[in-house]
Amino acid sequence: MNSGIYTAYSGLKAQMETLDTLANNLANVNTTGFKEQRAFYRLLDASGEMPGTQSLQNAVNQHVSLEGAALNLEDGSLAASGRDLDLALVGPGFLAVQTPGGVRYTRDGNLLTNRQAQLVTAGGFQVLGERGPITLPPGSLDISERGEVFVNHQFLDRLKLVSFDNTSDLTREGRSLFAARPGAPEPKPAQSVSVHQRFLEQSNVSPVLSTVRMVEIMRHFEAIQKGLNLISNVMDSKSIEKLSR
Repeated sequence: MNSGIYTAYSGLKAQMETLDTLANNLANVNTTGFKEQRAFYRLLDASGEMPGTQSLQNAVNQHVSLEGAALNLEDGSLAASGRDLDLALVGPGFLAVQTPGGVRYTRDGNLLTNRQAQLVTAGGFQVLGERGPITLPPGSLDISERGEVFVNHQFLDRLKLVSFDNTSDLTREGRSLFAARPGAPEPKPAQSVSVHQRFLEQSNVSPVLSTVRMVEIMRHFEAIQKGLNLISNVMDSKSIEKLSR
């Protein structure tokens, strides 16, 4: 394959994957505790030349690939709900929850109680305290900024709040859950996170900035398509014409 075509194709593919990431961000703009993903790229050099050389051959053989999507863990804005079971986290940290696949982590504090009076997420997963799943007896519920759970002013347990030194250790799953990558270090107790009862954390996705970014990507996509058309229809046809002579 013409290396120029392959380079252009790699750019198109990377832009399409970035568009998927942005579309997912925008689709979750109203999801409680959702964290934006930002795409980043890697430049692959197949020319055999030393990095930093500026020859045309080197430029043509530099292929772009989407390396991944980094989590933006900036806090979202808080919205008052007035509901006792609603929690918002401020600062770097996650709630630990028990799922059939193991312990997972979330920022979605829209909590409920199940038939066993256990504190659970909207997806039905048990919210973990330092002593395990939290069962709430009847009475008034208060949760302190440190995550201490009180029922009728009696201490019950403390929410298991954890943080990760490296956000690349996390992978996104459905239902606002994150999983630790295999081999990743164990999460640490969160030291700089506070819990705000009767509030919910909003998504940290900016609809305006995401829309502007989508328009930029579409323009990049169109520019690459024009380049492919030039290579395929103009340059190749002239080469064939010269060869026939």
